[in-house]
This record gives sequence, C-alpha cells and structure tokens, in this order.
Amino acid sequence: MRCPRCDANINDEMEICRFCGQDLSIIYHVRRISNAYYNMGLEKAQVRDLSGAIMVLKKSLQFDKYNTNARNLLGLVYNEMGETVAALSEWVLSRYLQPENNRAQYYINVIQKNQTALDAVNQTIKKYNSALNAAKGGNEDLAVIQLKKVVSLNPKFVRALQLLALLYMKSKEYSKAAKCLKRARRIDYNNTTTLRYMQEIGDKFSENGGKSREDSARAYRQQPKKDPLANVQPVGAYKEEKRHWMPVINVIIGVIIGLVVSFVLIRPTLLGNNLGNNSDSIAENNQQLSVKEAQLSSMQKQKEKLEQDVAKLQKKLDEGEDANAAKLELSNNLLLAVKYYNDGDRLLAASTVSQYKESDFEKEEMKELFKMVSKKITQADVKNLFEQGRAEFNRGKYDEAEKLLNQVLSVDAENLDALYFMGRVYHQRGKKKKAVEYYEKVIEIDEASSRAAEARSRLRQLGVS
Repeated sequence: MRCPRCDANINDEMEICRFCGQDLSIIYHVRRISNAYYNMGLEKAQVRDLSGAIMVLKKSLQFDKYNTNARNLLGLVYNEMGETVAALSEWVLSRYLQPENNRAQYYINVIQKNQTALDAVNQTIKKYNSALNAAKGGNEDLAVIQLKKVVSLNPKFVRALQLLALLYMKSKEYSKAAKCLKRARRIDYNNTTTLRYMQEIGDKFSENGGKSREDSARAYRQQPKKDPLANVQPVGAYKEEKRHWMPVINVIIGVIIGLVVSFVLIRPTLLGNNLGNNSDSIAENNQQLSVKEAQLSSMQKQKEKLEQDVAKLQKKLDEGEDANAAKLELSNNLLLAVKYYNDGDRLLAASTVSQYKESDFEKEEMKELFKMVSKKITQADVKNLFEQGRAEFNRGKYDEAEKLLNQVLSVDAENLDALYFMGRVYHQRGKKKKAVEYYEKVIEIDEASSRAAEARSRLRQLGVS
C-alpha cells in the first residue's frame, strides 16, 4: 500500500509509516469497514436482493474507493438488473484504479465481443427513454408497445418491467401488471418499488366485500338442506274422461266469424293506409340518410385529428431518439478516450473528447473519467500531432494520416498545414472533388501564404484554374 501522507510504498502489515511517522491504524480500520460492507453486499447478491446489494456496495466504496472486489461486484449487479451502461462505467473505473490482475478487464471484453448484445442494449436504452417520455406525455398505449419491445430485447431490465406494470395498473389491467412484477421480483427479490406495486395490486384484488373463497364455501355448507320432494303434489287415481264434440264445433264457428269480420271491416282500412305508410317510410329513410351523412362527416373530422396527433407524436419520438443518440455517442467517445488513455496515447484521448465539457456528463463517475482523460491541448501538441500526420503521409499510409490530420482540425479548424495535407491525401487517393475543396479552403483563409501558393499549383495539376 501507499502512505496517504508521503505517498511512499510501505508494507501492508506496518502500523506506522517508517518514512514520515504517519499512524496507519485508521486506514486499516477503514479497510475493514469497507470489506465488511462488501461481504454484506455479496450475501445480499447471492439471495438476489440486488437493490439492497447496490446500496451496501456503494457504502463500501465510500469508505475505500480502491476496493476493486466491491466495484466489480457492483458492476455485476448492475448488469444482472439490465443496467449495462452503469456496469461498464464501474468496470472501466475499476480497471483504471487497478490496471493489473483485475477481473474487470474480462467483464469488459465479454460485453464488447458480443456486438449483437451491445446493439440490443443500445436499442433498449433508446426505446426505454422514448417510452418514459411517452408515458409522461400521457401516451400510455405507445409507451406500453415500446416497453414490450424493451422487455423482449432485455428480459432482465427491472426498471422497464416496473414501468410497464405501472402503466397496466393505471389502465386497471391488474393481472398483466402482476405478471410483470413477478418477473421483476425473480430478478431482484427484495426491490422496494416492486414490493410497493405488488402491495397496491393486492389491495385492489382484496376489495370483494370482505369474504374469501373459504368463507363463501363454509357458508354454503352450513345452509339447511331442502327436501327435494317437498314441492311434489300427490296424484289421484287415473280416470279417463268421455270425449265431447261441442268444443271443437265452437272453435270452428269462431274462426269463421273472425274471417268474415276481417274481410268486411279491417281489409278496407288496411288498403287505405298503404299510401300513408309508404310516405312515412320514405321520410324515415331520408332522415336516416341525413343521420348517416352527419356521422360520416364527424368520423372524417376525427380521422383528420388523429392523423395530426400521430404526426405530432412521431415528431416527438424522432426528437427523443435524436437526443438519445447524442447521449450514446457522448458515452462511446468517452469510453474510446479511456481506451486511448490506458494504451498510453494521452494526446489522442484528449482530442477524442475535446469537443465536450464536464457539464455535458450527468453521472459523477463519467465526470471523473472525463477529468482523467481530458487535457488542455497546446499549440505544441497540435504541431506534434500534425508532424505525425505528415510523417504517415510521406510513408504512404494515407488512412493513418487522415485520422491524425482530422484530430488537428478538430482542435484548430483553420490550420493551413493540416488543410493542405488533407488535400494532398485526397489528391493521392484520386478523390479530386475533396482535394479541390481543401486546396480552395487554404487559399480562402490566407491567400498570401506559402501554403496558398502550393495549393494553387496543385489545383493547376488537377486542371482547376
């Protein structure tokens, strides 16, 4: 270990620094506390209390940020909950604090080698943020559709499952919400948010008048049983009656009288009302036609309004995806700068993130990484970078030269030397249009310079006057 006072290398078993006399007992005490919290976090992670493990492991790192085991375990817990970006941040920081014999390098390689899984993670982040914005804007249906896609791409994304369950609860689809919460609980068994939602669903299902299924069955069994023969009446002895023809004769006479009355009295009235009925039918049909036309007009207006709403929603969705893409590009550039930094190319690392500032990063871990890899680039650095690019050009390595010259132009956009040699690179590749563009830019910035004279000579070689 190193002494916190004089930064000298000392033995781990020493209680006092032999160089400056610093008491080291407090450091050992803090380390023991950090390791105790790490052991608690490991126990919670083993029983899938992941949210509790995160809290305890963060506490461990507050006491000792160099506790590599705690930081690597925190990254594994984040990855298990579907938070791959947070996991990568912890592993990159762990590798920076302990470059050798660090398991974090293996975890990073596993994530980066599986490009398909990495692309799926990027898609889930975009769609989850878009669904969250849609839910905040009141578009629950769109949010549910996107969250279903997120869950299918990343089944362990606990936050997506919780948000989907919350939307189901809002629409009173409690059975679907319960399925989502059960899946989330299988991943993180003791998550406070999941348990609170499950308690809310349980309260909704318990509103059934206070009687359980067992109480209803018990009450049914205690009801007095009725005699099934109680309503049966005794039947007397069978006696065959004698047949009489008079009822039949009376029925026939009644039918004949009814036919005569119908023919004499009712038929003329019916014939007289036919025309009136037809006119009433025409008027009724006209009225129904008017109603149908009014309904069609109303539906047409509703269709136009829905089309406008869909256009607005698509615009918001596109804007949200653009913002998320910018955040993803920022994170990728930071990780690339950290890689260059670890490889020993500090200048290339600084130029990779030169267009950003500390306030562009939201998390404290990412701000710390930015401070580590960023460096104020001086004119000497720019000149050194240009000389490397020109040397690569002279060796015929145009791809490497273009990369280095682009780094120069990202810091100094009007560097005449870099602009001229960028034109030379495209000239040698046979890309006449791009070469002419860079030569003309040199002349435009300073037409009296020596580089401008060389650029005019090159333009004449390309047949441009």
